[in-house]
Amino acid sequence: MADSDPPIRNDEARWSDFDAGEYYKANYASVLPEDAEIIHCASKFLIEACGAPVARRNAVDVGAGTNLYPSLLMIPWAERIVLTEYAPDNIDWLHQNLADGPGRWRWQPFWDLVADLPGYRAVTDPRSRLAAAHQIRRESIFELPERTWDLGTMFFVADGMTTDEAEFESAVRRFIAALRPGSPFMMAFMENSGGYEVHGTPFPSVKITPRSLDALLACLPVIETSVLRTDNSVRRLRSGYDAMLLVTGFIAMEYR
Repeated sequence: MADSDPPIRNDEARWSDFDAGEYYKANYASVLPEDAEIIHCASKFLIEACGAPVARRNAVDVGAGTNLYPSLLMIPWAERIVLTEYAPDNIDWLHQNLADGPGRWRWQPFWDLVADLPGYRAVTDPRSRLAAAHQIRRESIFELPERTWDLGTMFFVADGMTTDEAEFESAVRRFIAALRPGSPFMMAFMENSGGYEVHGTPFPSVKITPRSLDALLACLPVIETSVLRTDNSVRRLRSGYDAMLLVTGFIAMEYR
């Protein structure tokens, strides 16, 4: 989309045509180097931020889609994980893939990256643990309840649903507002994404840079933030973006 074109807002995207199975195959059928880098940094942050693995937090993964590794990262410290989603096919996919059962577990290679780390070692059966702890909720990011959860993630959501910068910023603010003061959080974005296709259907993305992200974070009630820019020189997920950006931090103790 040219810079002069009108923005494509979230409610204009063809979410009813979103093919969750194809999106999973393209993005999470194997562990990509960029995701491995994010998992390494995100797990380190959570170990330091949350301390001993006591499952007492109410956690949320906003816009979970077909990506279960953010929820897996929170398992050692979460009593309950709410996975919010809006696209119907994503909700169906989550119901099918979060159930415990026999046979090969597709997310084992992702779990293997953290299985021997402090906190994660205490989780002997992550598949069953996630199956027992999760709740799937159909919820728009713009209607999230305020100050509800004390641990949260939002990976590749706010930037992958619109080309409108104001709408993107509003989505980020709603995620931040859904967390209680003092809560650790993580967000992931695609840098300079030009949009993406799922089974031939185009979907919008807003263009984010480390500089624009820093400017946004400076306006939010967050503290101790850090931004990781991945090295995608080994293998890119797809063409049309520069890197992945992982934000970690805490919600400020006092904010309005």
